[in-house]
Amino acid sequence: MKILYYYWGENSKEDCMECIRALGWNVTVWSEKMNNYTTDDRFISRTAEKLKEGYDCIFSFDYFPLLSAIAQEHSLPYISWVYDSPHLTLYSHTLSNPCNHVYIFDYALADRYRSEGFNTVDYMPLPCNINRLEKICKPHLNTPGHDITFVGSLYNDENNLYDQITYLPEYMRGFLDAIIASQPNLYGLDLPSQLMTDDICSEMAKYVQADLGEGFRSARNEILRNMIRKKVTVNERHDLIKALGDRFNVDLYAPVAPPRDIKVIFKGYADYRAQMPIVFASSKINLNITLRSILSGIPLRVVDILGAGGFVLTNYQAELSEYFEYGKDIIWFDSPEDMIDKADYYLSHEDERIAIAANGHETAKREFAYETLLPRLFAGIG
Repeated sequence: MKILYYYWGENSKEDCMECIRALGWNVTVWSEKMNNYTTDDRFISRTAEKLKEGYDCIFSFDYFPLLSAIAQEHSLPYISWVYDSPHLTLYSHTLSNPCNHVYIFDYALADRYRSEGFNTVDYMPLPCNINRLEKICKPHLNTPGHDITFVGSLYNDENNLYDQITYLPEYMRGFLDAIIASQPNLYGLDLPSQLMTDDICSEMAKYVQADLGEGFRSARNEILRNMIRKKVTVNERHDLIKALGDRFNVDLYAPVAPPRDIKVIFKGYADYRAQMPIVFASSKINLNITLRSILSGIPLRVVDILGAGGFVLTNYQAELSEYFEYGKDIIWFDSPEDMIDKADYYLSHEDERIAIAANGHETAKREFAYETLLPRLFAGIG
């Protein structure tokens, strides 16, 4: 099989390429700049010229409507493995193109698209390059490093759109603030889906622009719901990390320094390939706080930590129990108090912690390795 891999700057290229080649497939990287997701004559022309070399399919992480249109024109399968959430290009009219094989790591979201008639969408969890991670991380496992580590953004920057909206009516602001305040206490239930009805979103849209423009189906309601989910995540990450930092030694790897009320050791940005795996392997506890826009899926952060051999303490997600045995492979919490209690327990129970991390790693090796998932991804096209 000969694959044209479109590279847009994502972190996973080297891992994916290495594992594709290990499977005996031929892969070529195509990194031509795309100026617009739906219309770009130069990109179309350049890609068409590239396709003359002869390929069996086009592949990309995340979904690009323009690649789908090109694949459809050239009668080629287009395989898209989506790992961003939310991922608004999935609202493109091209999603129904018969050439598409779009895989989403969130089963609840994949099921929603399929219920809407998009048989081009299916479910696939996210991968890790176990072989590379084991080589990097083995010398660092169970060595003195960090007590509790969080790697990820607090979103305490300009991307927190909800705080920038100052012109909502008081009754609507109160309703949305109530959702934001209540959601952190609930895991496995998405309040924006339940409470932000079409009528409420229609009313909210009088004050907040939420339109993707030409070439896309209406995504207004989900854009508005995701804005609330993002704000919930901002508050949740702040409050949970603050609670841990008030009691334990916590290292934070993030692109932006935390607010002053959070007592952590700020480490700055961690390079995905070189630094992050070692941090995971050398931390007693790796904290995961899932973006609330991920409805049921297992985030890539959890897969990366387990692939590196690290111990994971994460909020509950419905799909965790599909792959992992609680207490044997992974530990999840269902409230802030539960998180504190479990952090305290596993910091002082080293043997249990090390055994759980080792079991989780073996499960990740079995279920989430590229070598396991890639054949499923490309099944039936070559």
